[in-house]
Amino acid sequence: MRTGNLSTWLLRGTYPRLYVPIVLIIVLVSTVRYHYLVATETDEVRRHAATELRRAGDALLPSLAALPASDRQAQATLLSEGIASFGPGIHSLKWQVDNEPATEARAPRLPATAPDWFAQWVNIAPPSQQFSQALSSGGASGRLTVTLQAAPLVGQVWSTVVVQLRISALNIFTILLLLTLLLRANARMLRRLAEATDAFRQGRLDTRMEVTGTLESRAMAATFNDMAGKVQSLVLSLRETQQQQSEQLHFTRQLIDALPLPVFVRDAKGVTLEVNCAWQRLFHAPAGAGSAQASPPAYPQELSPERSTQIAQAQDNEIRVHPANHQPPRDMAYYEAPFTTTRGTLAGTIGTLVDVTERKRAQEALRAEKERAEVTLASIGDGVITTDPSGCIETINEAAQLMTGFTADQALGRQLDDVFRLYEELASRNASSAAERDTVPGALQPVTHEVLIHRSGERYAIEYTASAIRQGDGTAAGCVLVFRDVTETRNLRHQISWHARHDPLTGLYNRAALAERLTHAIFVARQKGLLLAVCMLDLDHFQTVNDAHGNRVGDRLLKETARRLGAFITPQDAVARMGGDEFVLLLGELPDVPAIEARVDVLMQQLAAPYAIDDRVLHTTVSVGVAVFPQDDANPDTLLRHADQAMCQAKGFGRNQMHVFDVQLDHAVQTQHTRQTRVAQALHAGELVLHYQPKVNLRTGEILGLEALLRWQHPEQGLLGPQHVLPLIEDAELEVEVGEWVLRQALAQMRQWTDAGMLWEVSVNISAPHFHRANFVERLKDILHTCPEVSPTRLELEILESAALQDMQYMRHMMQSCQALGVRFALDDFGTGFSSLSYLKRLPAETIKIDQSFVRGILEDGDDLTLVSAIVALAAAFHRHVVAEGVETAEQCAKLLELGCERAQGFGIARPMPAHEVLTWAREHAARHAARAVQEAARRPAST
Repeated sequence: MRTGNLSTWLLRGTYPRLYVPIVLIIVLVSTVRYHYLVATETDEVRRHAATELRRAGDALLPSLAALPASDRQAQATLLSEGIASFGPGIHSLKWQVDNEPATEARAPRLPATAPDWFAQWVNIAPPSQQFSQALSSGGASGRLTVTLQAAPLVGQVWSTVVVQLRISALNIFTILLLLTLLLRANARMLRRLAEATDAFRQGRLDTRMEVTGTLESRAMAATFNDMAGKVQSLVLSLRETQQQQSEQLHFTRQLIDALPLPVFVRDAKGVTLEVNCAWQRLFHAPAGAGSAQASPPAYPQELSPERSTQIAQAQDNEIRVHPANHQPPRDMAYYEAPFTTTRGTLAGTIGTLVDVTERKRAQEALRAEKERAEVTLASIGDGVITTDPSGCIETINEAAQLMTGFTADQALGRQLDDVFRLYEELASRNASSAAERDTVPGALQPVTHEVLIHRSGERYAIEYTASAIRQGDGTAAGCVLVFRDVTETRNLRHQISWHARHDPLTGLYNRAALAERLTHAIFVARQKGLLLAVCMLDLDHFQTVNDAHGNRVGDRLLKETARRLGAFITPQDAVARMGGDEFVLLLGELPDVPAIEARVDVLMQQLAAPYAIDDRVLHTTVSVGVAVFPQDDANPDTLLRHADQAMCQAKGFGRNQMHVFDVQLDHAVQTQHTRQTRVAQALHAGELVLHYQPKVNLRTGEILGLEALLRWQHPEQGLLGPQHVLPLIEDAELEVEVGEWVLRQALAQMRQWTDAGMLWEVSVNISAPHFHRANFVERLKDILHTCPEVSPTRLELEILESAALQDMQYMRHMMQSCQALGVRFALDDFGTGFSSLSYLKRLPAETIKIDQSFVRGILEDGDDLTLVSAIVALAAAFHRHVVAEGVETAEQCAKLLELGCERAQGFGIARPMPAHEVLTWAREHAARHAARAVQEAARRPAST
């Protein structure tokens, strides 16, 4: 019965099974606790009541003892005041003197704050205490009895119990609440676990619990997920294994069925389980299981279970089979193998037939072919030797007899290395043991190049291959050696290899071999810490020798030069011919540059000695350029290039010179190239701009035109003048590109001024290399066509006087061609060159510009004044306009007017300015000149 009740109780829900014991325990603990609490509080209240009694007695007793014993009124009053002063806790005060009647004062009974059952349970009687004291008169004594009310004391205990009950209730509620929340969380966790488990049981193997909630919930979820993952992996693995087994079984059946060999399967009792398609085609047998005693048309009698095993184990396992449909009989080899169960017991037999009819025919054909091969070997040009497994020669053809010097009778039966003797003993042993090394049937040893020693001692360069001859079971049956005479081929190969690295004329190294030697020489120089000199040599006036005496003599001269170079070098040096009359000499392991120069001087003296060629004596010198490593720490190609540059500089110095490449100068050239590249980038990035400086008539103030001046709006350095651009692009292709850009920009600006009503002419400076371009006129014509709104007569090209005098006839032709397009010319910086009347007459320039160096000194330097005066007079005589450059002061303007020069430009008139400021300056200039004219007109009457 009790067991049944316990089982019923365990089957109840979690809440009843958990809450009932907890509540019982709480009630039991609370009962014990409150029992002791009430007892403790009762004792405390009583101790407190005793204290109050003593306090009241100590306070009232002296006063009462001082009163007359007969003054009852005063005694009553004092007792009443005592009750009032000590509060409602006093129930009564009673005073009695000996045998006198007692005086008593009572306070009203306080209502009970505690339930009656509690008061009865606590059972606190009203506390009372009597105090005695002798009176001051008569020798009598008085007794004071103080009684407290019991209700406040019970109420005090009750209030404490109530407070503790509330606290306990709150604690119990909190505990139950937390327990409820915990149980709910665990219940949710269990529900989630149950749901996940149910889903997993239904086959949803990817079911996972969300890892949330309490620590226990997360741990349980993680554990379930881990278990589910492992189970899923296991199930998937089992499924995959099952699928693989099914696929493997299916594949095996298909494989057996696809085999061209007839295959059958029998169980241990001899019952045929299955045959493949080839078996069915051969015997027309059914595909399914058959009888152990199959009909003769389906199974040969030899393959009965009783006889098939004997046939398979016999050495001659061949049978003659008669296929169905009256096909010709076939010779077949029978093979069978047992198969077992997984427990190792015999499960049955697998048998197959292999058609050997064609193999037998092939063997017959092979015998015939062998006879033909023996005839063929006797007639081919390659030597062929065959041996047995021990290395004794079995066959040797006629070509092998000729190359070895042994006849067939002499060679047969002898060891291979006695007949086939190579230059090295090890090579001979390798050839004779080829059959033993070769493990792959029919595999050929790689072609080997050796030297064969004839019986007479003569040697032949040969190449040979060796291959093992193997029997059907793989054992070595001998070796076949095939070799041929390649003496002529090897000699030809050596010649080709030599020519690939040497110059055919001189026999010196060529470029390819030089590259290898130079790389090695650099490595040696770096390792030993010494210098390597790369010398580029070029024969001076070699072309003159060729032209005067012919190519044959020139080739003889090159050969003799190569001979002298070869005699000059040491083992650490190398010499090569680069082509033509250029040679490269590598001087290695030298301590310093003076040592290099000393050796090169000796070489130059040797090469400068007379050359006796045929009946002629020729004289030639050599120009040498030297690049020194590691001072010039470059790669081989760069060293050769630097040596070639130095050689060109040596030729420029007058030939028969030696010049050492200057690394710092090369760096300067590279820096110049970098700067040119930066200018090109500035041009394409729009950083180059044009500023314009006006040219005016000093007398009338008229703006005659403007000169376009190049500026560089550098992003970091600000506005830079032409001195920062023109030197960088001088004599470079970029100079032409910048010049054409200036022309296009100037014409485009002239078009804008034309639209504004200003028909000013613009001067553009053209460099001499740009002007000397053969296509300059055509390019200028194309540029003019880009701005058809601008008249070509408003474009003036300024050319330096010094540049114009370089080729007078060409310059005159070019200027006339440009003037035919309408363009005008001005000679810039006139007076700085070799000016003459003939030059001025022959050059069709419309304007002459006096150099600013003369204009600035006309007030202080008499020579400058005379020169400017002469240029002005010369221009007037030839009907040329003259413009003074660099005018800075009003005094200079006055002196120029005095000399007859009315046109000028300079900072004193206007500084170069951006194009957008020109119109504003022009208006202001016109206003200033008009005001000055009015002032001068106003001063004239006063002066007269």
